Amino acid sequence: MIYNDLALFTAVARNLSFSAAAQQFDIPLSRVSRRIAELEDHLGVKLFERTTRKVRLTEEGRRLLDRCQDPIEALLDLSGVTEDTHRRMIRVTAAPLALRVDIGPLLLDFAQSRPDITFDLTPTNANLDFFRDNIDLAFRLGPLGDSSLVARKLWTLTYDFCAAPKLLEKHGLGPDLALAQFLDLPALVTRQPWIINRNESLDPTNIAHELDDLELVQKAATLGLGTALLPREMIKGDLLPLRVKGATPIDRDMFVVYPGKRLLPSHTRDLIDFMASRDRAGTP
Repeated sequence: MIYNDLALFTAVARNLSFSAAAQQFDIPLSRVSRRIAELEDHLGVKLFERTTRKVRLTEEGRRLLDRCQDPIEALLDLSGVTEDTHRRMIRVTAAPLALRVDIGPLLLDFAQSRPDITFDLTPTNANLDFFRDNIDLAFRLGPLGDSSLVARKLWTLTYDFCAAPKLLEKHGLGPDLALAQFLDLPALVTRQPWIINRNESLDPTNIAHELDDLELVQKAATLGLGTALLPREMIKGDLLPLRVKGATPIDRDMFVVYPGKRLLPSHTRDLIDFMASRDRAGTP
């Protein structure tokens, strides 16, 4: 019966484990593998990529999970197959600093109010692929270049160029700089471009270090190793904001994003609504 096979598929996809699904339904592992293969034959698509070490959803498998997860789990709950303690996983990715400072505490607030939710968090500055990396939601700073994504704005970050006074003194400069003077100084960059004015990209010509972590960039700038582009709230202590003629960093919005063709499970929609209803301090 297609319903039974979809129920097995949902269990495997939710846990990314054939063994966990076999245990949940109390059937042999070989039967799970056979029935998933039969479901793939019936649908005419491959649902999982399987190796000896891990299981991941294909793009078609991810789409099927998005469509059937809520109704299948509701039926399983009614039939008593799942326990009252059944938990639903949301796989999230965000930049490490954002996870530590803003996103993470809000996720924990949500988890406290929703004991049925469990999170799988991937901290990275890279933009992971939703299907290949099996991600449900990503928290990303704008501007967003992928028009296929649905994006919901959360809050705005103000950015400034900055440098340590000793770096400026070494070059006989002050905090007000011509663009050419600024670009002559050593720069500390990340993988994110420097966006200025009306979404123009400013390319540093004298890169001292590429450090894919804003807290490390902040420390390096404080040591006088180069100029940096940082959120205004990180420019403190031995760092001075710089005013560069003709180059004003744009404010950047934090978004929660997911593919536009994806049907979101209700618990994922609940998380998005929760995040959008609060500021960075967690206040409604």
